[in-house]
Amino acid sequence: MIINHVDLHVSDVDGAREFFERWFGLRCIYQRAKEIALLEDDAGFSLGVSNLRGSPPPLYPPDFHVGFMLKHSTDVRTLYEAVKAGGVPMKFDLAEAGPVLVFQCVGPDGIPVEVQAPLGT
Repeated sequence: MIINHVDLHVSDVDGAREFFERWFGLRCIYQRAKEIALLEDDAGFSLGVSNLRGSPPPLYPPDFHVGFMLKHSTDVRTLYEAVKAGGVPMKFDLAEAGPVLVFQCVGPDGIPVEVQAPLGT
């Protein structure tokens, strides 16, 4: 069994969809009004962003995050520079942490998004 779908509750479905499309290359495969959007990556993982009842976003726990694991640390550096230049807030800047190069930016509704790759790749 493989986990291949997660849904995040957000206050603005369009804004969340655009964020994940622009910065992380996800493709919207379905959207129903401003209630739900399903995005997909090249590996077939499905990320839903939804607000089916017009409710406020939840308060995510402090250590919660969505993560992207890249193959090359050079790609992490390139994405970090683009996201930072694009005005996306950072939870923590680019740093070496154990065996990885990593940063966390702040996505829609304060959702932390982590990007990492093995050092030296």
